[in-house]
Amino acid sequence: MFPFSLAILLKIDVLALPKALTGGVGGQSNTTYYDTLTIDLGNGIAFTAYAGFTQGMDAVGFGLLGQAGFFDVYTVEFRHKQRIFTIENS
Repeated sequence: MFPFSLAILLKIDVLALPKALTGGVGGQSNTTYYDTLTIDLGNGIAFTAYAGFTQGMDAVGFGLLGQAGFFDVYTVEFRHKQRIFTIENS
C-alpha cells in the first residue's frame, strides 16, 4: 500500500477507485483504494502493480509494496546503516 498523500501527489482521483477495508496498518481497519500503476525505477526498470492507497499509512510516512508483483520479481536489499537500498531482477 502507498500513503494516501502519494496518491494526491500523483493526481489520482482516489475516491473514484475500487475500495476495500484492510487491516494491519495502524492497528485498525482502513479504507484502501486500489488502482493499477506503472512504477519506473529508472535504468530501464519499469513495471505495473496493483497498488492500494490508504490514509492509514500517512502517519507512517512511507508506503509498503506487497509480495505479489514486486518482491516475487525483484531481489531487494536494505542496508540502513549505509543508507543503501538496492533492487535487482530476480
